[in-house]
Amino acid sequence: MTTDIASVRHGIIFLMAEWSGSAQMAKKQLTDILAHHHLTSQHLICIDVDREPSVYDLPEFAGKIHGNGEAAVVRDGRIVFVTSLGKNKNLIHERCEELLRFYEHG
Repeated sequence: MTTDIASVRHGIIFLMAEWSGSAQMAKKQLTDILAHHHLTSQHLICIDVDREPSVYDLPEFAGKIHGNGEAAVVRDGRIVFVTSLGKNKNLIHERCEELLRFYEHG
């Protein structure tokens, strides 16, 4: 998994547990916001944390993955920003916009 992230030049990693309603809701909001900003799915990499448990070992995600739809911005193979999108449904849109601002402007 670390190798996959290391190969990302510029993108958004979305971590989810397929069973999580909050992660599903966050993914839908995130893909809608990306589409609104004319960004295609090539900018988004979805990782199922149950199938890729090694993400829990990455220092940037340690203690931050709870199956709620966590997301990260990756630049030049490094995770530079992490947020949880789905824990509080009232904040999903705001956090998606924050993620996108960081993605676009660093």
